[in-house]
Amino acid sequence: MEQQKQEKNCLVSVLIPAYNVAPYIRECLDSVLRQTMQDFEIVCVDDCSTDTTGDILYEYAERDPRIRVCRHEVNKGQSAGRNLALSMAKGTYVYMLDADDMIEPCALEELTGICRKQNLDVVGFETRQFAEDPRFANAAAVRTIIYRDTEVMTGREALCYCMENEVFSLSTPTFMMRREYLNTNGIRFQEGILHEDVGYIYELICRAERIRFLHKVYFIRRIRAQSTMTKGFTDKNIEGYLRSFYRSFELEKELQLYVQQDPRFAAAVEKWQRDIYWRLHQLYRSSEEVIDQQAGGHVNEEIRRAFLTLKLAAGGNMQLTGDSPKLPEEVWLCGTGSYTERAIQLAGRSDTIVRGILVLQKDRKAFCGFPVCTIEEAANTDIPVVLSVSHYTAGDYREALRKNGINRVITVRF
Repeated sequence: MEQQKQEKNCLVSVLIPAYNVAPYIRECLDSVLRQTMQDFEIVCVDDCSTDTTGDILYEYAERDPRIRVCRHEVNKGQSAGRNLALSMAKGTYVYMLDADDMIEPCALEELTGICRKQNLDVVGFETRQFAEDPRFANAAAVRTIIYRDTEVMTGREALCYCMENEVFSLSTPTFMMRREYLNTNGIRFQEGILHEDVGYIYELICRAERIRFLHKVYFIRRIRAQSTMTKGFTDKNIEGYLRSFYRSFELEKELQLYVQQDPRFAAAVEKWQRDIYWRLHQLYRSSEEVIDQQAGGHVNEEIRRAFLTLKLAAGGNMQLTGDSPKLPEEVWLCGTGSYTERAIQLAGRSDTIVRGILVLQKDRKAFCGFPVCTIEEAANTDIPVVLSVSHYTAGDYREALRKNGINRVITVRF
């Protein structure tokens, strides 16, 4: 059911699917209405909320003719809400905002200005996180993706940049897109699943002809209880990830010519596949067992095949999963956290000699009984380095290893 209003074209459509977000939706809408430019529309889809979310949306729509509201008669999920809002959009550009989050006042003006000036299909930018509930303070404090200001690239170049620099965002509100680009390529969300952003963003980036990234925050994310990312996981979470990842494999078939002709792009695609499996392995640990035990009634054979594909992709050269059977005879390890402790256990199972623990800044003499050394101290040896750190610090370690001429690096994912 759509609220009838006279429709006209505008520069940007802000699309907001909403479900039971009454405590937050006003802040979200106000952040858009406070923008420094006014040539926009807001398309809201109430996904059959059971609280007062719908009433608030219609209240705002009555006050501002730029706001249109549509309501699902049954709950269909965020993907269906985004797809419906996109079908209603009239803007040259599209921005998708979650109903409990906000944007900076200058966001729409600056982002559309850059898109128009450089004729971009997609522009990516950074996030600021906050948590009102102290239980989520640590999650909000985690460093989000930090880009450098890039030149305009093709989508394939952009994937290489993201993979090589560990800056692949899985959050749709960190992108603004040209609507014609989405429609021409048929880029839509998979409906009926969780974590729909994963496959969507991979396709969004790879198909682009003109894309760039900005070292500036425009998106403000609220970390709260009972959101998709903070609720406990179920088989539906696993199925959502796998369906999204399987979508990326289907796209890879279309891009095979580029994969075959461009070694750098091929390496980026391979790393994406390996990171997929690592993400599942890290988040759900024994994901295969979880699927067998919990998700048998929901995960069909297509998804099982996708999982096996992920597992095979994770087993390539110089990248091991946490259950891999063997390390080299002698290694250096990086870092002093829980990942390194697991790498030490893996070394013990492999009868591997650990020469020492490499750190960026030496603040202790030993870790788990092994001497702590700086990366510079390992530069003159031929012993390979095992990199087993969180993805938030992996980039810093890789850069330090590269600067010191250390190229024999094995990445271990747990």
